[in-house]
Amino acid sequence: MENNFGCTWCTSTGRCTHNPDQYCEDRADNVHSASSVSVGQHRGSLDCPMIIQTSAEILVASGEYLQLLVGVRNLLPALMTSYDCQFNIDGIITETDAYLNESAETISCESALFQYSRKVDIVKAPFAVVWGIKKLPLDDKNPVDVTVYKCSEMAALCGGCLLLDPKYHCGWCDDGTCNTQKQCLSGPWFDSINGTICANPVITNFSPTSSPLEGETVITIEGSNLGISFDDISPYVTVAEQPCNCSAYRDLYVPASRIVCSTSRVRSITSGDIVVLVRGDSRYVATSTEIFSYVDPQLEGIYPTVGPQSGGTKLTIAGQYLDAGSSVKVFIISQPKDTAGSDSRVEKRQATAVEQSCSVVYQNSSHLICLTSEAKGTGSAIVQVKFDKAVKNLLGIPFEYKQDPYINSTASSLENGKGIGGIPSGGLKVYVQGYNLDIILSPKLRVILGNRDYKSDCVCLNSTLMVCDSPQFPAAAAVLGERPQALEYGFIMDNVFSLLNASSQQEALGKFTLYPDPVVHSFSEVGQIKKYKTDYLAISIDNQCEVCNQEDFFKVWIGQEPCNVSSVAATLINCIPPAVQPGRDTKEQYPDVTVVVGGVRKYVIGYLQYDTEDLLLPIWAIILIVTVGVLLILVIIIVVVKYCMNMSESEKEAKTMRQRFDWIEMQVAAECKDAFAELQTDVTFPSEDVSGFGILFHDYKNYALKVLFPNELNYAVLGDIEVEDETRRPVINKALSQFSQLIDNKTFLLLFVRTLESDKYFTMKDRNVFASYLMVALQGNMEYCTDILKTLLADLIEKSMQGNGNPKVLLRRTESVAEKMLPAWFTFLLYPLLKDHVGQPLYKLCVAIQQVIDLGPMDAITGEAKYSLSEEKLIRVQIDYKSITVNVLGLCQSSGKSVPVRVLDCDTISQVKAKALNTLFCWTPYSTRPHPQDFELEWRSGMHGRLTLQDVDRITEVDGEWKRLNMLRDYKVQDGAMLALVPKQSSLFNLSHSCTPNKYENSSLKPSPPHSPSSLSSSITTEQQSLLETGAKHWHLVKPTDSDVISEQPDRSGKLVREVYLNRLLYTKRALHSFVGDLFQVIFNYELDQNTGVLLPIKYMFDFLDDQALHHEIVDPEVVHTWKSNRYILTLY
Repeated sequence: MENNFGCTWCTSTGRCTHNPDQYCEDRADNVHSASSVSVGQHRGSLDCPMIIQTSAEILVASGEYLQLLVGVRNLLPALMTSYDCQFNIDGIITETDAYLNESAETISCESALFQYSRKVDIVKAPFAVVWGIKKLPLDDKNPVDVTVYKCSEMAALCGGCLLLDPKYHCGWCDDGTCNTQKQCLSGPWFDSINGTICANPVITNFSPTSSPLEGETVITIEGSNLGISFDDISPYVTVAEQPCNCSAYRDLYVPASRIVCSTSRVRSITSGDIVVLVRGDSRYVATSTEIFSYVDPQLEGIYPTVGPQSGGTKLTIAGQYLDAGSSVKVFIISQPKDTAGSDSRVEKRQATAVEQSCSVVYQNSSHLICLTSEAKGTGSAIVQVKFDKAVKNLLGIPFEYKQDPYINSTASSLENGKGIGGIPSGGLKVYVQGYNLDIILSPKLRVILGNRDYKSDCVCLNSTLMVCDSPQFPAAAAVLGERPQALEYGFIMDNVFSLLNASSQQEALGKFTLYPDPVVHSFSEVGQIKKYKTDYLAISIDNQCEVCNQEDFFKVWIGQEPCNVSSVAATLINCIPPAVQPGRDTKEQYPDVTVVVGGVRKYVIGYLQYDTEDLLLPIWAIILIVTVGVLLILVIIIVVVKYCMNMSESEKEAKTMRQRFDWIEMQVAAECKDAFAELQTDVTFPSEDVSGFGILFHDYKNYALKVLFPNELNYAVLGDIEVEDETRRPVINKALSQFSQLIDNKTFLLLFVRTLESDKYFTMKDRNVFASYLMVALQGNMEYCTDILKTLLADLIEKSMQGNGNPKVLLRRTESVAEKMLPAWFTFLLYPLLKDHVGQPLYKLCVAIQQVIDLGPMDAITGEAKYSLSEEKLIRVQIDYKSITVNVLGLCQSSGKSVPVRVLDCDTISQVKAKALNTLFCWTPYSTRPHPQDFELEWRSGMHGRLTLQDVDRITEVDGEWKRLNMLRDYKVQDGAMLALVPKQSSLFNLSHSCTPNKYENSSLKPSPPHSPSSLSSSITTEQQSLLETGAKHWHLVKPTDSDVISEQPDRSGKLVREVYLNRLLYTKRALHSFVGDLFQVIFNYELDQNTGVLLPIKYMFDFLDDQALHHEIVDPEVVHTWKSNRYILTLY
């Protein structure tokens, strides 16, 4: 409306137009501009429907709801029937319903959530009121914004939070965040109004870290939660247990984060923490992590000790604790020489000491560097350093102001005295003469080209002579063929500004002439390879520089060695190469020639070939050739002699080897003959009637429990439930009864199992235990149990087919409840088969294996035996032994009854005890038999003759670090000897044993752990194992390191072919053939049991697996065969 174009605002359509008759629906509600010719009652921008802001600022915390009320004007209730409020919160539009109040002067917006995710403190949310279906906005001449803020982004620490503007209503929450009181959900909340102190004040850093003893050092302490007001900390700051005055620095205090105070004076060196006690409350203490020290700074020396009167000398002061204090100032106190000898009182007053400042530019604990200022006169001066209020003077080492240096002349050479000049590459020498030149620490040569300075370093040789290198310039500053340039130059010598433009102030010094760089030409020979024959090497150049005729300005290198420059002319350089052709620093055949101009620009001009055609061999080469020839002849003679000696030794070794082979051949023949005879003769087979030992089967109850709970001794399912309060037992029994009814519900049980298996914390051990208990609960109803098992197996197969894995691995492991239930299902149903058919031949095979092994010797250490089923456990040496029968007294020795036991004279004492116990306790389950280490073995003769036999005692054969276990033959035990097993005093068997025949079975002794069939043939007892753990090396029949060495022949030793002894395996397998055949015939001969129906469970489960394969369209027969093998062979047997 604020224009001169005569426009009209169509309120109903929200459009600005020049033709309201065509584009406006309701003309009466239009608003016309002041210059419009249209007729209407609304004219000008003040008649537009608009929002009037009711408050200066609208604030809301992020995450909180706000109901907004805004003023409106010129609304048309008849046209504007519905309103909405729109908020643009960080790019996200939020819309809420709005209602026009009865007065038609305000609009109320429904409560809206104001929230944003960015980590910023404040976000402006533009606000608008829209109406109608088209969402037309009301005019907003002064845009209304809602300020959304986050207290946690405004302040991260408590002190900063409490210092926020009260309009935000921020406070500190007990969870360590800055939030509004509504958003503080845990613990108390407080703000700056209630006067609460922030907990955990912290000092993060402070500076400086030390102060002189005189104090007055201003310390700045920074941290967090250091009070809210100056009065919180003013009298409560201490430094090294000394008060620190904060009153003078009240204006520098930053609430909660910075404190400024000055230290007090102390008498001696000390140190300590900086401590701030907020409001003097000992609960709110901030202690610095670093130590503040009171020190006594010391000055030890200065460098240099002299400088120009104009100042500018970079003076270095050495000492200790030079970084102490907050303000360090250096002064040079001098007395001018001009008035030192005057007698006038006025002149004497004027000759008092003058204090010159020295600006500090660098400072650490051991050095101070400052720049001297201009002095009023020359002479010695005292260096004084002020550390805050502490004043230190350096005595004995004065600083001397001298008259400024002056330059008389400059030249490019001391001999010819020509004017100075240079080239763009730089490097020309400039010699400067004058006086007091050596009082400048770092002088520089300054040449002006255009509007830019080019500088280079100078070196003072003495007080009257200084040498500078000409500076480098851009290559385009001087071009070959053009006239040299004359440039102004000067010298930078501290603050001696009179020499900055020395050439313009002293015409006698002349100008600096800039010449073009000399050009060095490459060799013109073919391939740039030049032959060197004469004493000199000539190099062609173009040199327009009149001052570049110095020999040291050009450097010539041949390979890695220098070529000494002898003369330089305008077109030629002559140098003397080395006498011998230098080495190459490139891959070329000859060394390259490099010319360096001014130390910067390098020219590789070609390669140098030394002409050596006429040279004869040097004397040292002839001597070297003769020496090598003589050494070669001596080596040949030594080799021939050594060869002859080796041939003689080889013949002797060949003869010895033939003799050894003959002896080994005879031994092999003897072994083969014995083995053949042993196979052809009647073999002593194990007794077929091994059932005489007694086959003890578990009843069904113990059998099932051992399969379901293999590692438990006390079964929880057999005991009563322990209840602390017996009055609750009926309730628990009722609950268990109800749970039993739920288990009988198939839907509940399947859902229960699937829920447990879906839990990631349901471990493998938990699955096994759960499956075992479930089978115990379901064994009373095997039909229902089979139904549950089939359903779970079908789910498992379905799950495996859905993935990309190999279906053959299914049922290989017990990773699910169903896989664990399946072997238990077989266990319950196949018990009669195992007891009546498979158990007896399996037990007979185990006993037969033990009997065959006992027929021959067995090594008690390595477990190797003469008769073994394993090639790895076969003794491959000849062992002399004989079988004897000893009479062993039983445990009730008072009865005098003995039992004959067949043993070998090469058995160890522990092996004899084991065989005796196996004979005595043949009717006792193996797991409850006593251990051999519980007994001592005694050899008895007559009424009182007793000898205790042991594996290791004083008769033990010792060979170095090896000890051989004692055998019966070592004690000369004969056939028919009387032996007795005597319980040890410290054994559990001795404590609980009595002579009652079945007493051992009923005793409270813990039974032995179950033994596998492999352990039945192992002869390493616990007693022998303890011997091995002592660290000594023990052996029985064969030393482990030389098991193949035959030691029966004292005068010979050798090794037989290992395969010779394999015939012994045939004997063992022949002896056990019938037992192995009986066992596997029972296992695999299904025809014997088809009429009894024992194998119906296996047939039933295999049919189920076949049906599942057909259901899932599995055509590979190997998959189903693998399933059946995994479950039947691997699980059952």
